[in-house]
Amino acid sequence: MRIGLLSNPGSTRNRVGMAAIEALAERTPEILHRRFEPALGFGPPLQSFAAAGCDLVVVSGGDGTVQGILTELLAHHPFAELPALAILPRGMANMTATDCGLAGHDAATLERLVAACRAGRLADSLVTRHILKADFADGVPAPRGMFMGAAGIIDIILFVTGRLHSRGIKGEWSHAATILGLLGLCLFRGFQALGLRAHRIGLAIDGTARRDEVLAILIATTLDRLVLRSRPYWGAGDLPLRHTRFAHPPRGLVRHAWRLLYGGADRRLPSDSYRSGGGRRLELWLDGPFTIDGEFFTPAPGRPVTVTADETIRFARV
Repeated sequence: MRIGLLSNPGSTRNRVGMAAIEALAERTPEILHRRFEPALGFGPPLQSFAAAGCDLVVVSGGDGTVQGILTELLAHHPFAELPALAILPRGMANMTATDCGLAGHDAATLERLVAACRAGRLADSLVTRHILKADFADGVPAPRGMFMGAAGIIDIILFVTGRLHSRGIKGEWSHAATILGLLGLCLFRGFQALGLRAHRIGLAIDGTARRDEVLAILIATTLDRLVLRSRPYWGAGDLPLRHTRFAHPPRGLVRHAWRLLYGGADRRLPSDSYRSGGGRRLELWLDGPFTIDGEFFTPAPGRPVTVTADETIRFARV
């Protein structure tokens, strides 16, 4: 099996050092290693992997790197047949990898993956996941990813990157600090203290008529679990696109927090504040930017963002 390894030198752990991973790639004949260069984009390295007949692409980076590669693979089709992906979580945020990536982030993890390939065991580790697609403007490749957020999610991401990451609080620690901090602030000073403004958003689910809602939070995802192994969605059944909305202001956010994040099928939440379900197609009329896996996009004025999850990719979970 031929393995393409694409490293993003700008990802958090890669900035600290890539020597061990590069040395392993150098002495492993199955691996073709390329470094991501922002000026060139993801196209050239993926095209070189396709030309070399790579069956597996290893992504050494964070959520943003994975998002860029998914978009390149599915929007521009450099491979005649889609390769499997393996995510080596080397970024600041690794939510996608936590759900469908490799169990480790060092050279030993990559070595274990190579051993599985040599032993013919890779197929046993593959899981198939739906990929989210957000079509938001003409003439622009629709970004792919596995998590979409809008409304207050944008404010929360800016808080995490601006206040916590700058203080050295990263990864799952930053996720825990954010959730606990927001809940504590809400408990002692009220929801308004969070600074999450009301967003008037129109939505249509699977071709139903548009309805307008005033929301604090909107998420859609194809991941099974999000930060801190949470599952803040319910009622989706087997549908690939899970979506959740918090009304503005939501009732009893602190009181219901555990059930929101970790509850089962019947969460017994006030339906006027917390709504969740599944679908195959969402049309969203947003009043501001949205994010796909931490990357920001601004929808064309007056045009809905059409979110689907028809495409799939296989991920290695060695």
